[in-house]
Amino acid sequence: IVVELLTKNVKEDHLREIFGKYGLIKDLKLPMNPAFNTNRGTAYIMYEEIEDAEKAIAKMHEAQLDGAKINVSI
Repeated sequence: IVVELLTKNVKEDHLREIFGKYGLIKDLKLPMNPAFNTNRGTAYIMYEEIEDAEKAIAKMHEAQLDGAKINVSI
């Protein structure tokens, strides 16, 4: 899944904790801006099971994370 509109404060461990509630995360990529050591606003999460990804999208799309509304999609 793709998680967009993240604030600069969000770290990989935050995402693992929040999105891990929906199932086993196989892979998580949070590209960083090396100049500022902040994320680029988008994360990519791969679950072991497609049903878990669908649950995460259903529950987290347009949810609040660190005070900002995020987009979650395939």
